[in-house]
Amino acid sequence: MPELQGRLDRAARRHETPCGDGSMVWREWGAGRTVLLLHGSFGSWTHWLRNIEALAARFRVLACDLPGMGESALPPLPFDAGSLADILAEGLRRLAPEPFHLVGFSFGGIVGGHVAVRMLPRMLSYTAIGSNALGLPMAARATLRKPNRNMGEAEILDLHRHNLGVQMFGDAGKIDAVALALQNANTRRARIRSGSIPAGDSLARRLREMAAAGLPIQGIWGERDATAGDLLHTRRALFRAVQPGCPFHIVPGAGHWAAFEAPDEINRILIESLSAMEVPACTHSKP
Repeated sequence: MPELQGRLDRAARRHETPCGDGSMVWREWGAGRTVLLLHGSFGSWTHWLRNIEALAARFRVLACDLPGMGESALPPLPFDAGSLADILAEGLRRLAPEPFHLVGFSFGGIVGGHVAVRMLPRMLSYTAIGSNALGLPMAARATLRKPNRNMGEAEILDLHRHNLGVQMFGDAGKIDAVALALQNANTRRARIRSGSIPAGDSLARRLREMAAAGLPIQGIWGERDATAGDLLHTRRALFRAVQPGCPFHIVPGAGHWAAFEAPDEINRILIESLSAMEVPACTHSKP
C-alpha cells in the first residue's frame, strides 16, 4: 500500500450505508462545506489520492467506493447509472444532510450526474472530470492488454503500465510506482463493468436538467484525454451550449486521470471554483 494511502486511510472517518446485500463504504476528511468525490470505473476512492489532503484543508471531503468496486458490495443486478445513483442518494441523505458540491471523474461523473438531479435542492455545484455519456463520439484508442492467471507480478505491472499509458496518462513518463500499485489493486477488486453506459447520452440529459434548475456546472478535461482525443472541443461546446459561460478547464499535457497526473492544477481549479460557488443550494428549483 502506498504510504500516502495508508496515512489517509488511518485519518479517515469511515461510514457504511446500504448497498445490495451488503454495504457501501465511504471515507471522510476535513470540515466545512462538503465536496463529494466519485471515482472512475475500475477504481476506488484512491483515484483521488493526490487531491484529498489539499481539498480537506478547505472543505469536508467525502469519497466513496462506488457499488461493486473497492470495498463496496455489489449493487442489485442488472444495474445502470440511475440505479447506482439511487444507492448513492440513499447514503447521502444520511451522510450529507447539508448542501454539497459533487465532483465526478469519468464513470463517477456519469453516475454523479444522476445523483445530482436526484438531490437538486441540496446541490451547490456539479463538476465532471473527463466524463463520457455525452452523446458524443469517443476517440479511437490503442488496444488495452488483458491479464491472465499465468502472468507473474512483473508481467502484471508491465501490463498496467501499458494500459495506463494508453488510457489514463497524457505523459507515460509520469506513471510511477504509486500509479501502478493503485491500478493493480483497484482492477483486482472491481466486480462490475461500465459496459455501454459511457457510450450513451445519459449525462448530457442530466446536464440539461441541472442547467434548467439553475445548478452551476463545469467541466475539467486533460488536454490529452484519450477518450476525447482531437474531439475535446466537442465536450466544451456541449457544456457551453447547456449552460452558456460555464467554466470548462483544459489541463495542459494531462490525460484522462488528470487528478492524479496533474494534482496541483486540479486542486487549484477545484478549490478556487468550488469556493466561488457557495450559494445556498435552496436557491435551485427542481426542473
